[in-house]
Amino acid sequence: MLDWNIHIVKWEIINKSLITTPKGKKLVEIILEDKLGNKAYLHFLNSTYALREVKKGQVYLVIGKPKLEYWKITFWHPELVLSETSNSNWQAGNIYPIYSQLWPIKPSWFARKIWENLDQIPKFFEEIFPKEFLKEFDLITKVEMVKNMHYPTDFTILKKAKYRLWFEKLLFLQLVSLLGKQDYISKTLTQTQGHPDRELVREFLSHLPFELTKAQKKAIKQIVDDFHAGKPAMRLLQWDVGSGKTVVAATLAWYVVKKFNWQVAFLAPTEVLAKQHLSSLAKLFLPLGIKIKLLVGSLTPKEKKTIKKEIELGYVDLIVGTHALIQEDVKFKNLKLAVIDEQHKFGVKQRAFLKAQGSPHIVQMSATPIPRSLALAFFGEFDVSVIDQMPHWRKPVITKIIAQEELAKMKPWFENKLQQGEQIFVVTPLIEESEFLDEVSSATQEFESMKKFFDRRRVWLLHGKMKSKEKEKVMKQFKDGELQILVSTTVIEVGVDVPQATIMIIKNAERFGLAQLHQLRWRVGRSDKQSYAFLLTKSKGGDTYKRLKALEKTTDGFKLAELDMEFRWTGEILGVRQAWVSDLPSSVLSDVKLLEKVQQWARWLLSKYKNLNWLDKLKEQLKKLDKDILV
Repeated sequence: MLDWNIHIVKWEIINKSLITTPKGKKLVEIILEDKLGNKAYLHFLNSTYALREVKKGQVYLVIGKPKLEYWKITFWHPELVLSETSNSNWQAGNIYPIYSQLWPIKPSWFARKIWENLDQIPKFFEEIFPKEFLKEFDLITKVEMVKNMHYPTDFTILKKAKYRLWFEKLLFLQLVSLLGKQDYISKTLTQTQGHPDRELVREFLSHLPFELTKAQKKAIKQIVDDFHAGKPAMRLLQWDVGSGKTVVAATLAWYVVKKFNWQVAFLAPTEVLAKQHLSSLAKLFLPLGIKIKLLVGSLTPKEKKTIKKEIELGYVDLIVGTHALIQEDVKFKNLKLAVIDEQHKFGVKQRAFLKAQGSPHIVQMSATPIPRSLALAFFGEFDVSVIDQMPHWRKPVITKIIAQEELAKMKPWFENKLQQGEQIFVVTPLIEESEFLDEVSSATQEFESMKKFFDRRRVWLLHGKMKSKEKEKVMKQFKDGELQILVSTTVIEVGVDVPQATIMIIKNAERFGLAQLHQLRWRVGRSDKQSYAFLLTKSKGGDTYKRLKALEKTTDGFKLAELDMEFRWTGEILGVRQAWVSDLPSSVLSDVKLLEKVQQWARWLLSKYKNLNWLDKLKEQLKKLDKDILV
C-alpha cells in the first residue's frame, strides 16, 4: 500500500537517549532538527539498535508516518536513511512513496527498486482505452498513471493518476453490471407488454386491513410498469427498516399470478425468515385462492421431492424458500418473478440459476438503506425504488447511549416493563475482555451475566451455531411470550418479528456499524407500544461517540448509511466487502455526479467500441463464472 502524504525532509540528529518506561520497557528516543529549527522525536520500543547506530550531527531522511503527540511531532519505529549515502534519484522530487513493510523488505529498499524499474512499466501495462476515450474524458495514459502513482513530480499529476485509477475501477464495476444485464435479458422468455391493470392492484389492496403509504404505492406502480416493458425487470427495492416490505412483495406476487398465471419464487436468507414470510403471506393469499408452499433445507427428502414435483407441474403459485429453492434439481413450470429478500445475502450464483430458468423478473429487496451513490456504483444494472416512509402507527424507537453502571440503575424500570408483559432483546458481539472467544462462548458468557442481572426472569440464549430447529423453538417461545428476555448474537438482525419486544440492549455498541445498529434496534418497535434501544459502550468520546450519537438523533436509515460511509467502510452498508474495490475512498463512492458520469461513459464505451479485445475477455470471464457456478 502506498502513502503519498510524506514529504522528504532532512533532519539532523541533535540528541539520543535511553528511557525506561514505568512498565520496565526500554524506549530509545532520538531528537532531530531540520534547517528551520523544527524538532521531531523518534521512538523505538525495545530496540537499542538505533541508539548504537545513529550518530549526533549526522543528517538522515526519516521514512515513516508522523503523529502529533503532546504537541510534538513523533515517529514510532521509522526507517532512517543516511542522507550522504543515499541515491538522490530514488528520492526524486519532494513527494516520497511509503510502502507497507513486507518483512524483511524495508520500505526504502522497495522504493529504490521501484525507481530503478520505472522504465520497465510500458512493458507490463498496456493501454486499454482508445485515444478518443482518453481525450473525451481527460484521462492520462495507463503508463503515466502507474509511474505517477509511485513517483509523482507534484501533487497535480498525482491527483490525475489517482483519478485515472478510481475512474478505471468504477468503470469496470459499471461494465460488469451492464454486461451482466445484457447477458441476463438476452435469453428472456418474458416479453409481456400491454397496459398495467391498476384495478387488479386495487382489488388486492382492498383486502388489506390497513392503508399503504404513498412510498409503498409508488414502488408497486413502478414495478408493475416494469412487468409490461417487454423485457425482464431488474429492480432494487430499498426500504428503511420497518417501512413495510412484505406487503409490497405480496402485491407484486398477486399481480403476476392473477394477471399472467405466472409462478413466483420468494427467496429468504434464513429458514427462520422464510417461515415468517410464509406465515405472513399465507394469511393474505390462502383466502384468495393463491397456492403457496415452503421449500427449505430442513424438510425431509420425501417432503422436498413432493414439493419439487408440485412446482414442476405448476400446482404451486408462490414458492417461499432459502437456498434450497435454487438447486439444480428444482424445475419450475412458469417462473417469471423472483423476489430476493436481503439482497446482500445472495449473489452471482442466484443470478446464474435464474438465468437458466428463463430470466424472470428480479426484484431484489434491501432493508439496509443504501445511499444513492453506492446503489449507482454497485447495482448499476438495477433500477432503484425507495420506500422511505413509515406506517403511521409505528412509533420511532427511542435510542440512548448508556454506560454499564447506568444499566444497573435502570433495573427497576426494566422490571416494571417485564411485569407489564413486555420483552427484552440483549444483543452481544465478541466482548473486549474475551477477544478470542468464539460466538458461542461470548454469547454464553453474556447469557450467564443477564441471568444474574434479571433474577427470577425467564432468560434464554440464541446464537448462530444452534441447529435450525433449536433456533425456531427458542424464537417461537419468545414470540409466544414463554420467554421474557432473549440474549442473542446478531442472528436476530434480520427478520425476527416479536410485537411484545419493546426493549433492546446492545452490548459493546461501538463494535457495530451504524447500518447494523439501525437494523438491530428495529427488531423492537413492531407494535403501537413505545420501544427503546440502549447502546452500551465504554467509549464516550471521539469518532465512536459521534457515530453512536447519530443514532440518538435520527431514525432515518438513509442518513445513517451515508454517515457509515464516512466513519467506517462501504461493506458495513452492502453487507459484503467488495475486495477489488475496497480501497476506493468514501469521497469517490459518495460523489453521485462522478458515478453518474462513469455509468454514462460505460454505456457510451459499450455502444461505440463493441469489439475491444479486453471487453470480449471480460464477457468470457462472466460466462465462465456462470458456468462454473451452475456446475
